[in-house]
Amino acid sequence: MARFVFFSFAYDDVKNFKVNVVRHSWLINKSEETFTDGSIWEKEKTKGVTAIMKLIENGLNKTSVTAILIGEETANRRWVNYEIIKSFDRGNGILGIHINRIRGKHQAISARGQNPLDRLSFQISEYGKKIRFYELINRKWVVYADLPEINNKKSNTLYFENSFWRGNDFGKSFRFSEKFSTYCWIMDDGHNEFSSWVEEAAEEAGR
Repeated sequence: MARFVFFSFAYDDVKNFKVNVVRHSWLINKSEETFTDGSIWEKEKTKGVTAIMKLIENGLNKTSVTAILIGEETANRRWVNYEIIKSFDRGNGILGIHINRIRGKHQAISARGQNPLDRLSFQISEYGKKIRFYELINRKWVVYADLPEINNKKSNTLYFENSFWRGNDFGKSFRFSEKFSTYCWIMDDGHNEFSSWVEEAAEEAGR
């Protein structure tokens, strides 16, 4: 079935063309544009925090999967983190993709960046009614300030109904990388496998 994908990334990876390799690959066999991405807020970033948050939330609205494109400097970017947390909040499937081995504007590969999914975590309340978010800063887990806690409403309850989200997860904490997969675009053959990754992420989230 058709999937609408939200791409989250550091904006520098647009300028070096690596993000476009992934986006264009997704569109090769599509009859219409089936993605939105983090560049929706770039031209509005001078309008303030509330405006950017609203743009991100609106951009996520019709999507069922969020793909984080991981370059050298993607981890700990404020709006990448917000896109991940809000994707979780609305029940999107989530996956990470290392894009450092894609040859960029000057045909060069780059160092493998830290995975944002390793640096964000969530804690499920004892009875599964609330979820609290944390980020890793200076080697310490601190409450995620932009969205500290959500009620476990219907959208993200889907995560707890499939094969690897069980009631025995309640009361525990997890890094996002413990629950959501990460791939390497080059080493894992993203050009041919990306559609399968998206479908698997959607199915895991019940979307």
